[in-house]
Amino acid sequence: MKVSIVGTGFIATHKHLPAWRRLAKQAQVVALCDLDRARGEAVARQFGVPRVYTDVEEMLARERPDIVDICTPPKTHMPLAVQALEAGSHVLIEKPMAVTVEECDRIIQAAQATGRKVCVVHSDLFYPAFMRAQEMVAKGAIGTFTGMHIFLATPVDYITSKPDHWAHRLPGGILGETGPHTVYLTLAFINPIRDVQIHAQKILSEYPWSPFEDYRYTLIGDRAVSSVTLTYTTDQWAAKVDLWGTQGILRVDLESQSLIHYRRPSLNSTTIGFSALREAWQTVSGTLRTSLQVLTRRFQSTHGILMRKFLESIQNGTESPVPPEEGREAVRVMDLLVRKLEARSQKPEHRSQESGVSIQKPESA
Repeated sequence: MKVSIVGTGFIATHKHLPAWRRLAKQAQVVALCDLDRARGEAVARQFGVPRVYTDVEEMLARERPDIVDICTPPKTHMPLAVQALEAGSHVLIEKPMAVTVEECDRIIQAAQATGRKVCVVHSDLFYPAFMRAQEMVAKGAIGTFTGMHIFLATPVDYITSKPDHWAHRLPGGILGETGPHTVYLTLAFINPIRDVQIHAQKILSEYPWSPFEDYRYTLIGDRAVSSVTLTYTTDQWAAKVDLWGTQGILRVDLESQSLIHYRRPSLNSTTIGFSALREAWQTVSGTLRTSLQVLTRRFQSTHGILMRKFLESIQNGTESPVPPEEGREAVRVMDLLVRKLEARSQKPEHRSQESGVSIQKPESA
């Protein structure tokens, strides 16, 4: 299949292009499109892509790609996706699917009218450890699922310290860039999400262009709640998911790919000792497994797994691995969060149990 990529920024060069390169037997990237021709040409040389365009319409007309891979900022997703679908291409869209639910609906309508497939890059769903955790929960390994917690730490220098980064201009600030990951991870276990509550705090006054650097929020379903912590105040990366049920707890480290089945039903010394040994072994064995896959070149990135599944869905006429309806639901929940966050964000300090919002800003912010 012929693939054209729109946008040649970080996500394209660090995630999408390397993943397509590993899938070279099934798909070939034939063109890149970027408003910055010099950057596009530099990326094309790096990855051996034969042609570069600055105009999407020209690229679609000349290349007639089977798949258009959209790696541009969210505000451009809807018009680019609709344009590609109407040109006859299947579409892969980086998260979030679009900025609003209405834009998502426009993409879904175009996909239905053209008979083309859309896949949203909810990449974290395809971490092997997370997929194993889903299987374990489905099989009752922790009894009845009752709740979860997600913790993500993103280093300050990745986005926060960069005044011109597009994420600062998203609704809710950087929440709009990282938040969708937490929402779709939650939706894998709690669906639908009925309500949300959120607290956001401005901590690093040296970055006035960043609205907030600390977010705490809850995503509330019918029978379970997901609590989320996002921090942009450290120099560390972290991505952890805890899942608990009536008979156990699962702890997933998305980066090391370790999955710990935590079992400590009592606090006597024997139980604690065996529990600690089991946890240590599960952590070490999971990390060793991932390291061995990397060393033997058998490790697949989450983007690579998702893209392979998308190719298979096109070839076999099956459902997209992340259909647009799932992308739409994640955008709907993000809209709930942003609305509550923005409702009182103009006031320097406000706490409201009724609105489910707590926002604090120091006077220097």
